Amino acid sequence: MIPTLAGRLQTRIFLFLFIGLPITFAFGLYMNGWQWDWPAIQIFVWFLCVVTGAGLLLDPIYIFLQSLRWDRDWPFLFQAFFSWVEFAIVLAVARAGLLPFLPAEAFQTLATPILHFTLVFIPSFLALLGPMQVLFIRWRFKGGQFGKL
Repeated sequence: MIPTLAGRLQTRIFLFLFIGLPITFAFGLYMNGWQWDWPAIQIFVWFLCVVTGAGLLLDPIYIFLQSLRWDRDWPFLFQAFFSWVEFAIVLAVARAGLLPFLPAEAFQTLATPILHFTLVFIPSFLALLGPMQVLFIRWRFKGGQFGKL
């Protein structure tokens, strides 16, 4: 599949809503000893939102880079690599204290954000490689766009 910009955006939002958020809520609960503490959980939710937002902002650049390739394709390895680049950018900005809604002290240890991103990234990436292509047959042939006939 050669993703279109609309397809990339729709797929990213779909994975965020149906895989990223549920895993993030579960991770936040786990990190708080299975106690509901919204101020603590929202740090993880905001972090995921910012990573997703960064990806949405960078998607037009990815489409441009894709157009420079001889086959106009964007291999899954590129997608995995640039997902980690987006994570690293947001983590650096959060650790620098440049995001007022994300306390910098929450990101001084690297283990927690890396574990969180890994637990969201792996199921999202695996869903992209398999179940989405099976469950949304037309999605695969329409550049990643949903609902396009």
